[in-house]
Amino acid sequence: MADTWGWAGSVHDLLSMPYESWLARLSDHLHGLFGMRPSSTQQAAWRDEFECLTDALRWCAHVDGSALDWGVACEYELPLEGGRRPDVVVLAGGVICVLEFKSSGAASIADLDQVRAYARDLGDYHKASHGRRVVPMLVLLGAKGALPPVEETIVTGGDGLHRYLYDHAGDELLELDAWLRSPYEPLPTLVAAAKRIFRHEPLPHVYTALSAGIPQALAYLLELCRATEARAGRALGFITGVPGSGKTLVGLRLVYEGSTMEGKAAFLSGNGPLVEVLRNALGSGVFVKDLHKIILDYGARGRVPREHIIVFDEAQRAWDRERVLAKRAIDASEPDLLVRASEQVDEWSVLVGLVGEGQEIYAGEEAGMQQWATAIRPPNAKASWEVHCPPKLRTDFPGAVSSEHLDLTVSLRSRRAAALHEWVDLVLNSNLAGAARLAVGIHHEGFPLYITRDLDEAKEYARERYRGEDDKRYGLVASSHADRFLEAHGVPAGFRTAVAKGRFGRWYNAPLGEPGSCCNFERAATEFGCQGLELDLPIVCWGDDMTQPAGSSEWSLRPKRRRDAIDDPQNLLRNTYRVLLTRGRDGIVIFLPLLAELDGTELALLAAGVRPLPEPVTLPLRSAAGGAA
Repeated sequence: MADTWGWAGSVHDLLSMPYESWLARLSDHLHGLFGMRPSSTQQAAWRDEFECLTDALRWCAHVDGSALDWGVACEYELPLEGGRRPDVVVLAGGVICVLEFKSSGAASIADLDQVRAYARDLGDYHKASHGRRVVPMLVLLGAKGALPPVEETIVTGGDGLHRYLYDHAGDELLELDAWLRSPYEPLPTLVAAAKRIFRHEPLPHVYTALSAGIPQALAYLLELCRATEARAGRALGFITGVPGSGKTLVGLRLVYEGSTMEGKAAFLSGNGPLVEVLRNALGSGVFVKDLHKIILDYGARGRVPREHIIVFDEAQRAWDRERVLAKRAIDASEPDLLVRASEQVDEWSVLVGLVGEGQEIYAGEEAGMQQWATAIRPPNAKASWEVHCPPKLRTDFPGAVSSEHLDLTVSLRSRRAAALHEWVDLVLNSNLAGAARLAVGIHHEGFPLYITRDLDEAKEYARERYRGEDDKRYGLVASSHADRFLEAHGVPAGFRTAVAKGRFGRWYNAPLGEPGSCCNFERAATEFGCQGLELDLPIVCWGDDMTQPAGSSEWSLRPKRRRDAIDDPQNLLRNTYRVLLTRGRDGIVIFLPLLAELDGTELALLAAGVRPLPEPVTLPLRSAAGGAA
């Protein structure tokens, strides 16, 4: 196995090494990683980095000889992260210092968030770093002096690096080789996880996923399938979960495991973009199918499913009888049709519904779980159905077997910002003071919440934040209720599932520069196009459909009039923003058009703990002779 770093060794090794030999090692690593040699600009940056680093470490070793035994890793590649790599990691006596070098004298917020994310992810996903102090350090080679720490991130000119390394060092000695070989297991995106599952590859055992209960939920459902097969019965199970808690991941894994049992399995989703993105990523439509089309086959054409195990996404959003009658001319709800079809499968069948919370955004999705309770009761159902659900659904299903394992309460999409979904709920319910208290911890955990009145500024932040990280995905998301308003303020037209056939796979899966990629900012996804999916950094384009006038303490909701009858249009609009605000893995940026009538909305979001996208922080420039410019 090839090394995942350009150069690694002790401080003694580095100080004894000629620059040319070090440069050759980094050049060979870059070539192996991307098939390219470093440019002259990159080589010049590496020379400055080498001189600064060795000067700082030589000083530390002179003051304390034990620093010669510290470990150093240059261009350490974070495994499974598409080539992401901090410039230098120094194991300073048991403390892990993550160094990112920049040639300028100014630190953009993107630079700060980049090095902070490196440190956060090492602490989260690198076994030998977990539980240790990990200190992010941004080194501005074009400046001198230092700033007070920014969100606990050190910002210093090259002349101050030695002092920060020495001051943050611990007493324990971390063994470099063991640290380099320690497992690094990042939380995969939904698309990456799906690819691994269906390539028969194990998913990484991320500690946050383990603590969130995903393995227990999967084990419970697999046992339910085996027990139902053994008794030749029918079972209906539900998993509830906050946005980003891994419900879809559990469902896909269950389908994969179920397909290796005697019975076949399928994953059904009424979310057209999700189906398209997963099919595009997997290169197959065998396991992932469109719920509405399959149910049409069951209801209108009388087809009997060949699958014994059917997992269906967003169970609470299944179409009610009125919606199916209007769209398909069938006098039954989707739960009725799915239950009736499953009863015709030979011997046994298991239906598993994934239940999102507060994500009803379409007309005809407001009947909720009661539709399923009705569907499995006589005279609608012919068989006897055993129901398994989390305790919170017991009122809908009296007599059901309940288990806490079926309720996923921790958001994994947001990595360490597990409180994000609660923050969003407080914001949408106008509890801004409560949201502000939560926001402090969310920012501290490395999940920034930013706002800007300049769309170009938001785009530039995203580009800078992920420069050189080709696997990262960022893009514009917006409410469909405010599409025309936002178009007038520079947001490209959004697409909805009805008119976007073939586009969502490219939008989510294609990298920057490829046609149709979200990273090109050529098109925005509405709530219909991003529900159930994720971006590393969504730019949430806030419209005039949900505003808070100056002096008011409540949201003014103006949902767009739909042709379909809607029982509670204002609640669907709130859920639109719930979806938009919970798509991010690394943070969110809110863009609010620069109009006086939206100033009150900006004040409300700032009161909820969102922070203005900061200006670059600067240090005094270093002159060619090394003095102040």
